[in-house]
Amino acid sequence: MMLFAVFGVKEYVLLALALVLVLFAIFSVFLFFRKKILQRFALLKYFYPVVRKTAVYYDFYLINKLEIQLGTNDSLFVDHMLFGNKYIYVINDYLFKGALTGNRQDSKWILKDKKGQEIMVDSPLLKNKQLVKKLSLRTSIDYEKFIAITLVSKDTKITDLDVNDSANFVIDTRDFTKLILKIEGRDISPFVPEDLLKRVHEFDLLNLRKKRGQKWRKNR
Repeated sequence: MMLFAVFGVKEYVLLALALVLVLFAIFSVFLFFRKKILQRFALLKYFYPVVRKTAVYYDFYLINKLEIQLGTNDSLFVDHMLFGNKYIYVINDYLFKGALTGNRQDSKWILKDKKGQEIMVDSPLLKNKQLVKKLSLRTSIDYEKFIAITLVSKDTKITDLDVNDSANFVIDTRDFTKLILKIEGRDISPFVPEDLLKRVHEFDLLNLRKKRGQKWRKNR
């Protein structure tokens, strides 16, 4: 009886609402971290082994998770940077699930899931193009020496996409190595080995993640 004297119906309603809000907040935080963990697992499962296998087999330098500061409050991020004999490959992973459609000049593309629902996503092609321009300006490396690659998993249908050009690609993980070999087979002069190693060191020095103890290495 004393409890009811202290808390009326209004107080109980407010208490119940507060409890619901707290539980909702806890559940939201759980979903956020669960999504991050699942995304991290998916990236390790789908993309890293494919890129690393190519680097190891063909003796290319590889830097994963590159972060370079551009200005006081501006940085750029690259999932993988693969240093071939003739080109530097700027590779970013995208875990799309569904059919991806869009045009080369469009800033937004359409992703349709298995249920037919459509969502708008930023064009990874244009994002990678801008990324390469920034890298070229930041490092003074000729823009033509970079190849931008958007890497998607086999869960992404890209058969209706016709957006690739000679320096910017959207590619399935299953075709990644084949694409690299095709590009490396172009009739141009390769990097001088000493110059290439110098470039790798330069990117290593620029990489903010180096401060966290993550350094480049040549995969063997």
